[in-house]
Amino acid sequence: MVALGVRRSALTSTRHLPKGRGLSTASRESQTLTLPDGRTLGFAEYGSSTGTPVFFFHGLPGSRLEGGDWDSASKQLDARIIAPDRPGMGLSSFQPRRRLLDWPADVQQLARHLGLDQYRVMGGSGGGPYALACAKVLPRETLRATGVVAGLGPREAGYAGMSLSGRLAWSLVAWAPGAARLVADWRMVPAAQNPDREVFAKTIHEEFIMKLKAKDRAVFKEPETCERFIGILREALRPGSEGYAEEAKLLVKPWGFDLRDVASNKVMLWYGTEDEHTPLRMGEYMAERLPNAVLKEYPGDTHFTIFFRRAEEILKDLVGTN
Repeated sequence: MVALGVRRSALTSTRHLPKGRGLSTASRESQTLTLPDGRTLGFAEYGSSTGTPVFFFHGLPGSRLEGGDWDSASKQLDARIIAPDRPGMGLSSFQPRRRLLDWPADVQQLARHLGLDQYRVMGGSGGGPYALACAKVLPRETLRATGVVAGLGPREAGYAGMSLSGRLAWSLVAWAPGAARLVADWRMVPAAQNPDREVFAKTIHEEFIMKLKAKDRAVFKEPETCERFIGILREALRPGSEGYAEEAKLLVKPWGFDLRDVASNKVMLWYGTEDEHTPLRMGEYMAERLPNAVLKEYPGDTHFTIFFRRAEEILKDLVGTN
């Protein structure tokens, strides 16, 4: 069981002002909280400082800066995006041998620190399983709704519809758990830690963006979008590969709970029909098993078009849920 009843007195923070009033954008993006076990939890805030609270869980690899992709939509909808770094990525301390079900306790500590009695959670891509872990553990009177945006499904959902490279990568991690760290340490981490940002930008273009299908690749032709994406990944890998590799291993293991036992309030899932990273079939598999689930399909959308072109519609669905 996850211990949720921990001491409030153990919390401290740096560069944080309640509800974000008076903070610069840089400060809102670089906040930290000391957890009861001594770990640091990094987080960022976007949108309205007094709006409907929504915890956003980034992808893999990813960082709190991913919450910035929802900044414009959250301002339009009077929502407050709170985006924490998961252990070992960005500003958050590494947590060895962690479980998926350990995450809700960190979220609850952050909610208490921010004085939030009710909130919603939303996980994108590799953050989807963490949103569902919260739906499994956190009380319904506190967690009002859960969202999964093109989220990774459990391994038993299968990898049908995923690109060949994606299937090979996840299968390799399952077969050889240390593979993710070896691959990351070979080129990605040294580039992320290089003081010259352009070194990492060139690596991401060569190793990832240029290998995407046309619709996904077109998303990154917008310079601002591309720059944000590079910054998100660079921050994720800046501390090293340990957090990324640990999470990759975690997500190919059993999640530690049955989807049928997620007796939460409404769970919403949004998927593009042409997503080759987290295919629609994953969403269908989870929606078939989750109580109170609603699956919304976007014909023709891909993994990245759904994030960058459907943000306002998705967030409106989530914050409009009673």
